[in-house]
Amino acid sequence: MSSGGPHRRGRGRVVEASRWVYRVLMRAYPRDIRERYGEEMVGCFSDACRDEVRRSGPKGLAAVWLRTLPDLIFTAFKERSNMSARNAYRSAVGVALAAAFLIFWLNGAVGIIGTEDNPANLMFGGVLAVGIIGAIIARFRPHGMARAMVATALAQALVAVIVLIGGLTSPLSGPVEILALIGFFVALFVGSALLFRYAAREQTPAGAGPEG
Repeated sequence: MSSGGPHRRGRGRVVEASRWVYRVLMRAYPRDIRERYGEEMVGCFSDACRDEVRRSGPKGLAAVWLRTLPDLIFTAFKERSNMSARNAYRSAVGVALAAAFLIFWLNGAVGIIGTEDNPANLMFGGVLAVGIIGAIIARFRPHGMARAMVATALAQALVAVIVLIGGLTSPLSGPVEILALIGFFVALFVGSALLFRYAAREQTPAGAGPEG
């Protein structure tokens, strides 16, 4: 019982972090949609996260994201079909930063693999390092950033393979829960890569090759 209070507070922080990430991801929508429906959408999402965390813990939160993220990405791409390269680049950066922030918060609050004290969670720091190093090598140019985000997504997927093959799961974080969470992060990094690719295509003159 003594750990219930801190664990509950940790889950509350995760819900607040998810709310913040969702608000950041909403920047992928056009401004008029955000102004009309933004607060209502954030409120509904927060309520869903809170209910699922109370009912099923982090696994429930992952389920909310798995339901929400595909619709958010699809709708944002549809609404932004005529978006400028600059807006695409900004949205890509926002999605990547949101993924990194959520990884950091989940690890710090409750831990993705087991608890926050599990050293296996350090692998997620390696995933973020891949993204940072890739961005530096790409000099933050759209084509290179798209490749860096794909590499980050692959590194994130590799973590899942290591966790499952190595039997690093625990009663607090079962295989299905870990796969759901990691799948969510992979989807975010892939979504960011697609946005960077769109920005690069819009910046490339007709008939010109991609930048190096």
